[in-house]
Amino acid sequence: MDVTVLRLEDYVAAGETCYVGRRTEAVRFVGRLHTHDNFAELTWIEYGALLHVVNGSRRLLEAGDVVFIRPADVHLFRPVPGQAFAQVSVSFPSETLTAIEARYFASGDWAWSAGGLPVTHRFDSVRLQRLTELTSTLVAGPAGRLQLERFLLELLCDLVGRPAGDALPTWLTEAIARLVDDSDALAEGVTGLAELAGRSREHVNRVIQAATGQTATDLINQLRLTRAAALLRMTDRPIAVVAAECGFPSLSHFYRLFNDRFKATPRRYRMVSTVSGVRPLGTDGPAGTSASGRRR
Repeated sequence: MDVTVLRLEDYVAAGETCYVGRRTEAVRFVGRLHTHDNFAELTWIEYGALLHVVNGSRRLLEAGDVVFIRPADVHLFRPVPGQAFAQVSVSFPSETLTAIEARYFASGDWAWSAGGLPVTHRFDSVRLQRLTELTSTLVAGPAGRLQLERFLLELLCDLVGRPAGDALPTWLTEAIARLVDDSDALAEGVTGLAELAGRSREHVNRVIQAATGQTATDLINQLRLTRAAALLRMTDRPIAVVAAECGFPSLSHFYRLFNDRFKATPRRYRMVSTVSGVRPLGTDGPAGTSASGRRR
């Protein structure tokens, strides 16, 4: 199959640095195999599913999947028959990618690391909503270099966390990603995770302990606390509601674990995070039609 080389200048509006596009199942398209001439891409699925063929592999992307596509990746997207979807893409110059990597990630792996398949993260609904907000800000005015770098740095600082347990098998990491976005399963703890993984509680616990050195309960509590912190920062829900949604029926237990993790009470964490923008000590770092109506 022939490989088309796409050029960013064919899509970027005058005076802007990047291209932002969105497409849904309402826009008929036939994916063409392509690579990028000196530009990178961030793409994600808002809802539904889309097939991603990349570097000879096929991946089904579902709601919340965020893919960090490198300039040299050879890929295409294809609709899944009978499946609705919404896909958003942000394309930007390689020089921006190179500058950010040299400045902040020279000593280790990062979201756009070279080799193999592009990195894919599964965002829960809270992080996906935050990504939508960042994108709305990016397209609100002329997207110059400053606005683009702000978007990318906020994405990397606030939304892209290290995957939970790099040594965990795929079936378990995928189950963990679904667990974070399922308040009922999160409340059920190890039982909910085991059901999502299709394995027994005992097997799930053994695999987690062997890979991470912690129990399944400890890992799930960390996931619950991460989600609680995001809800405290990004919503106005009462603390008791946040605790319950994240699987902590005991408010006192939630306060104790939260304070141990973030060195601040939930109330203090929310005040500092949302009023001054300064995070409490101990906080973890973590395609279609453009706004102007043009299609790619």
